[in-house]
Amino acid sequence: MKKTILTIVMALFAITTFAQQEESQFRVPSGYQGYLEYGNSWHVFDNQMPNTINLSTTHGFFFNSHMFMGIGIGVDACSEVGLFPIYANLRYVITNKSAVSPLLSLRLGSYISEKVGAYGDLAFGVRFASKRDFAVSLMVAATYYDKMTYSIWEDYQNEEGEWFGGYVYKTVNPSSISLRIGIEW
Repeated sequence: MKKTILTIVMALFAITTFAQQEESQFRVPSGYQGYLEYGNSWHVFDNQMPNTINLSTTHGFFFNSHMFMGIGIGVDACSEVGLFPIYANLRYVITNKSAVSPLLSLRLGSYISEKVGAYGDLAFGVRFASKRDFAVSLMVAATYYDKMTYSIWEDYQNEEGEWFGGYVYKTVNPSSISLRIGIEW
C-alpha cells in the first residue's frame, strides 16, 4: 500500500515537472468558476461506519489566477446514513505556467444529518487544464466530521420464532480519507 501511494505521488510530481516545461496554450482560471466532484471515502477512523460515495458542487470566483473562494453543498452517502455538508471553499492553484498544476483546497462548514455538526476538508491534488474553459482535477482529501449518532431499523427473532423490530442507535465517527475526481467550468 505504501509503495502504491509513493508511486502515485512520484508520478504526479513527474507529470507536473514535465508539463511545466511545455509551451502550450491553456486556460488560466479567472472570474466565475463552478466545480462538480465525485469521490469515494474510506472511514479509517471508525470501522463501524461503512464506506461512502460523495458528490459535491462548489461555485465562486477566482480573485486572481491562483486564489478561488466559493460556497458549496454536497452529499456523503451509504446504505445506512447520509451526510449533507454545506461549506465555504478556498482553493489555491499553485502554478499557472503549465496545463498541469498542483492545487490545495480547504472546505470549512457544517453538515446536516440526524443532527448538525462541524465539517472540514483538506485536499491536495493536480489540475489538468484544457485550451477551453474546462479543467479536470484529481485529489486526495482528509475529511473531518463531528461524531454523530444515527438510528436504523433492525429486525430480530426471539427464541420462540417471533419477529420483532426496533430502532438501534449507532454512534460513529464519519471522518474519512477520500479520493476524488472533479470537473471545472
